[in-house]
Amino acid sequence: MQRFGDITFVEVQGKTNGKQNVAMVKSVNGSETSHTTSKPNSKAGKKYIEWGDSDKFPTTLAKAVRKNGSASSAMRVKERTHYGNGLTLYKNSKSETGKKVVEFVPIDEEPVIEAFLKKIRYKLFLQETIKDLEWFNVAFPEFVLSVDRKSIASVRRQKTAWCRYAAPNNKGFVDKIYVSSKFGNVSNIDIEDTEYVSEIPLINPYLTKEEIIEYCIEKNIDRFTIPFGYPVSDESFYPEADWHSILNSGWLEVANSVPEYKLNIFKNQVSIKYIIEIDERYFEKLYYQEWEKYDLEKKLSIRKKLIEAITDELSGNTNSGKSISSIMFADAKDQQISAVKITPIDDKFKDGSYLPEAEAANSEVLFAMGVDPSVIGAGIPGGKLGAGSGSDKRVAFNIMQALKTPDRDVSLSVLEFIQDFNNWNPKIKFAYENTEITTLDKNPTSTQNGI
Repeated sequence: MQRFGDITFVEVQGKTNGKQNVAMVKSVNGSETSHTTSKPNSKAGKKYIEWGDSDKFPTTLAKAVRKNGSASSAMRVKERTHYGNGLTLYKNSKSETGKKVVEFVPIDEEPVIEAFLKKIRYKLFLQETIKDLEWFNVAFPEFVLSVDRKSIASVRRQKTAWCRYAAPNNKGFVDKIYVSSKFGNVSNIDIEDTEYVSEIPLINPYLTKEEIIEYCIEKNIDRFTIPFGYPVSDESFYPEADWHSILNSGWLEVANSVPEYKLNIFKNQVSIKYIIEIDERYFEKLYYQEWEKYDLEKKLSIRKKLIEAITDELSGNTNSGKSISSIMFADAKDQQISAVKITPIDDKFKDGSYLPEAEAANSEVLFAMGVDPSVIGAGIPGGKLGAGSGSDKRVAFNIMQALKTPDRDVSLSVLEFIQDFNNWNPKIKFAYENTEITTLDKNPTSTQNGI
């Protein structure tokens, strides 16, 4: 047995009843665990393994991240740091003194590799693969075989969010994946609907080239996929990225709730700054016996004009610092009473309310995603999460690139698999070019490239 996370691949050990168990996988444990864990037996008759609650985990995650500015920026930084300055070729050699050196190789010096890379539009393909790996820790590239099935003619991305493992067959193994844009968006998907759902054979990633060719010829397979992903811990079928903890812990929901809450306050709160109270006796004192002769319409008009005049005096920048006057009179107890009373309304929702909560939530989001706030210039008005100095940004960015080496090994392993399968020059190595930010005293351009 060989394992990819909690998926067990059956090794090729000769033929059993004329068939080879090559491309099949089986769950080590079918128990229900976290929200990203598969539930192969959760619904009777289900022909594919759901991803999360109601099969909506990828959709739920994407929507939540895209609502949050810090999380969206962090994902963009993670993807672009992974890709660096793009693909570069190199080979190891030795200097005249015998020291090991890296020799960069222009792509056009390897015409076979260059032709293949141009055919698959490698710049776009690699960034698509990186996106799937950064978001979901696994990618499902589809390899298209040549007519004789002895080489890989092309490779293309299948969006991880649209991929689902098929339910185990009658032998308990998964031997294919289904691909559809409906997954996570539509309930009760008909797997047999070939207009919206396609199936791709699943191949054991640990098989040799010869074993894959033999199996594909026997099964008349002209295309297949292999799951390429980061190491997992205890997940079944679908891996769970470390940073997905922001969804499990609720911090992402907190960060998204604050702007939504404040927006609703702005929409629903009454925008009144003052309460103006006018004693009826004010008009009686001002107009004497004439007030009783006025009809209701005229009285209302007089009241309205007075309120408008007071409002005009209280509003606008040009009236800042002004004062208004009003008459006072004695009541029945001979106490002086103001005829006009103006009371300011206290703003219960200050400008800075709930920003500390948003600051804490966004900090937790960025920490979980492994992105230093200084790299994305993260900051909250009135908060302590600052954008950082130039030195902070430089060091944080260089550290991020250094930590991307294991992740890059996974995304580049797709090309290495094709290299081995197609018998490309074995001395050629693949890498992503880094941009190391330096200080001006060390480099006039403040940057230098490397791998």
